[in-house]
Parts: sequence; C-alpha cells; structure tokens
Amino acid sequence: MKLLAVLVLPAALLAATPVLVSEEPAAERPDGFVSAGGGFVATVEYSEGNTEFVPLERFELRDGAGQVVYARSGDGHTVLDISDNGVVVGADFNGPVSGSARLVFYDAEGKPKGRAEVGFYNQRAFSADGSRFGVLDGKNGLRVFTAEGRELCNLGTGNRFAVSADGSRIALARDEEVVLFADGKPAGRIAVAEPFLRQMAFSADGSRLGLIDRHALRLFSVTDLRLELEFRPEEAGLAFISLDLSSDGELVLAGLDQSARGHADRHKRGEVVMLDRAGKVVWRKGLEYEDWSFRLPEVRFGPGRQFEVRTAETVSCWQY
Repeated sequence: MKLLAVLVLPAALLAATPVLVSEEPAAERPDGFVSAGGGFVATVEYSEGNTEFVPLERFELRDGAGQVVYARSGDGHTVLDISDNGVVVGADFNGPVSGSARLVFYDAEGKPKGRAEVGFYNQRAFSADGSRFGVLDGKNGLRVFTAEGRELCNLGTGNRFAVSADGSRIALARDEEVVLFADGKPAGRIAVAEPFLRQMAFSADGSRLGLIDRHALRLFSVTDLRLELEFRPEEAGLAFISLDLSSDGELVLAGLDQSARGHADRHKRGEVVMLDRAGKVVWRKGLEYEDWSFRLPEVRFGPGRQFEVRTAETVSCWQY
C-alpha cells in the first residue's frame, strides 16, 4: 500500500508540467447541457416558468464540431442529461417541493425510445458508452436504466454513486460503506470514515475506483478492493471538492477549496493537484476566485491529454 501525506513537488517531475491552452469566462460557456466528455452540447431556449423551474421551449443537440444533430421543441423538459454518444434524457422536473420527474429517453437521432417516472430526482449519470443511465431516486433508491429507458435494477438507497465506462460496474456510497456492484449484483464493500463522500470515479478500464471525502483522496483496486494510495493535503483547511482519473488510469486530478472557518481566504482560494499512479504529486496549481459553489473547483480529464478546471468565474483547458 502506498501512502502520501505531504504535498511535495519533486523537481525531476516538472518535465510533464501542464500548459494552459485556453481560458474563458464561465458565463460565456453555453448555459445549456454538455455530455461528460464534451462531445455533445444542447443549446436551449427557455419559455416562461416560475421560481421552481423554467421549462425549455426548444433545444438543439450539437456535436463536437458545433453542427446541429437535431432540434426539438415544446417537450416541457426542464433538465437534459447527455451521454458521450449523443443519447439524451429529458426530465420534466416538477420542482424541489415534490421532487418527482418524468424521464424521456431519446436516441442519437432524437427519437423517443422510452419513459420512466422517478419519485425524487437526485444525482444522475450516464456510463461513458451511453449504455446505462443511473438516477439516485431519493424515494426509491438507485435505479439503473438502459439507453432505451428500460429499468434494469434498483440497487437500493445511498448518498452518491459512480458508474464505470462500460456500465457494468457501479459504486454506491452509503453512510458507512461503498458497495460495489457488478452487473447489478454486490461484488464487494469498502468501509468509509465519513457518511457523505464528495465524489467517486472509475478509471476508464474499470480497474480502479477513486473516492474523496472532505479530508482525503483514496484509490482502490476494483478487483480485490485493495487500497492503492491515500493522499491528504499538508495545508490545514484545504478540502476536497472534485476528482477525476485519466483515461489510461495513470494520473489522478483533484480540485480542493480552502474551507476552514475563520480563514481569511475561505472560499476564495483553492488548488488543483495531479498525482501519478504511485501517489506522487507531479503538478499543483493555486486558484483564486471571488465566487464559490460547493461543487467547485471542478476538474475533468478530456480527450487528447487535456483536462479542464472550472470555477464559478473561469473555465481553463490544460494540455499535459
């Protein structure tokens, strides 16, 4: 087991220092909806709504080149989820009071393929291949659907989940443990120290599972649930907000925020840290911001050895 408890930057590793490719105001990014890998984006027009939700009057699904794939109008959806192969789930969300929603599953050509009702619309996510769509229904548990809207299973209640790229494995965090499922059946358990994990992520090949709570980042081997590394920042008050694993599983990226009460830079300063497979820090970058959200800073690996760092104010793209 490899453990790392200090934030050290070995000089020999600086050859791989990421280079800033672009930076733009977050407000200038499409206010529509983007697939996890950025290959598809829905640009939207809103109709009249109320304080709880505003329905979409129209949305256009565009590919990575900006070309319109199809457009739809008058469906009444308030939320869209998009897979990296262009599958869309539109939600007729009834607002935070009832929390319920009607889901409509569209194929990559915009044809409706199935419908489902959820009791309380909570966290949801596609697998990278678009074959599975999970919704953490706050009333009924984690429900897993095919891309056509057929419900495969209900994995029970939990606080947060992650799905592997091929949809075959799902990690469901509960108060005292993370339960790993393989094809809908329990395949192992990981004890956790805090009841509400901040985030979980699988490597692209499904062999590693990363998770963060407020204080620590841990990576596990999926095959035997062995702890491969644990990382805690040296500076007091830095709290983990987000993480992602590179497509080859060799790098881990984490976003942290200075959240200590009474600290002069509370929610005004953060960091991005990159670790290699052995748990060594290969790069770190300080962040400064005026606005804050509990989900930011957000980090995400993209195609072509790139990654994205998002704050409430800017979105920056880096090449490594």
